[in-house]
Amino acid sequence: MKKLMIFITTALLITLAGCSASNSSKDNNTNITKDLTKLDTDSGNISITKEPEYSNNDVARVISSETSWAFDISDPSVVLENSDYFLKVRVKTKEKTEYFVKNTIMPSSTYNLEVLDVLKNDDGTVPNNIKLAVEGGIVSMQDYVNTMDEDTKKKTKSDKLSKKELKENVMINDESYYELKQGQEYYILVCDLTNDENYKGYYGIREGGYDVFQEKNGEYVNVLTNHILDIQK
Repeated sequence: MKKLMIFITTALLITLAGCSASNSSKDNNTNITKDLTKLDTDSGNISITKEPEYSNNDVARVISSETSWAFDISDPSVVLENSDYFLKVRVKTKEKTEYFVKNTIMPSSTYNLEVLDVLKNDDGTVPNNIKLAVEGGIVSMQDYVNTMDEDTKKKTKSDKLSKKELKENVMINDESYYELKQGQEYYILVCDLTNDENYKGYYGIREGGYDVFQEKNGEYVNVLTNHILDIQK
């Protein structure tokens, strides 16, 4: 199935203070995604961009938003300061993608992780196995449409979608999206969201791939930027 990527420029200002957490027939389909874009931008411009890497090929459309951040997420030392823990983990399983916050465009992919080591703030509270929420992921068009109010459904013509179209998969993400791979080991900067009313029981990486590192030649290298994290600073 040919995939269509829609790039939506939005004003999603992330104002996280540290990790305090809570807070994101085919011609007819194209018209709907154009209308969705017009709701989020004054210009309504659409541009085709490079597809992110992800494992599910049965995706009809990719909707990607541009996000404004409250701090420089490309600087690993800054992201480190705004995290609760730095963990070495192994991905056990990838679970379903779901909406933790109602009426938001951005779902979260969820993972079961084995914690192999705690490299920052080892306070003895991080269990050996944790659940992780990562913003972005694949949902059905029906789940996506369910995030809209009735007025938005009419404006975007999503209320005209057929049952077949509502069953199609759509990838929703931003530029920070990174898919963790089952069986792989990573070093991740996480926020403790276990007591958050929306993410209760979960840890989170709020900056997506900017929180994810792999060890190369004894250094922690970010998977998106190749910038090195020095946890000694």
